Amino acid sequence: MKYIDEFRSKKAVSHTSQKIFEIMPKKIIRIMEVCGTHTQSFHRFGLDRLLPENLYLIAGPGCPVCVSDQDYIDRAIQLSKQKNTIILTFGDMLSVPGTYSSLQKQRAEGSDVRIVYSAWDSLRIAERNPKNLIVFLALGFETTDPTLALTL
Repeated sequence: MKYIDEFRSKKAVSHTSQKIFEIMPKKIIRIMEVCGTHTQSFHRFGLDRLLPENLYLIAGPGCPVCVSDQDYIDRAIQLSKQKNTIILTFGDMLSVPGTYSSLQKQRAEGSDVRIVYSAWDSLRIAERNPKNLIVFLALGFETTDPTLALTL
């Protein structure tokens, strides 16, 4: 990956940590992280220990990719293999790995897996394909739940 070595520099990490200490106000600051993968990596590599004690990182809700368990992905992959079945999902779910495959791989192998941009798209596709089983992977959190509820 391009530029990966530049971000593994202990000197750069130390410099950035020092700058945070310099600009940090004395009051308590709380920052919510949205991505669970970022949160896990941050703690796994000990970066949380390089921050001032009054700076708190709070784990947020996680994006659909982070909050989807492997079983959910595996079931979607199995459904995608069924004849006359159309799987509809948001684009970020295509590359999420299941145990042995992904929706992206299934699509490359001929499964009908389509990207939609809203739950409304799934209704239009269902109307145009009345003889097919339409499965919309209604994954999401605060940003997508209102549109899912409205569509229902």
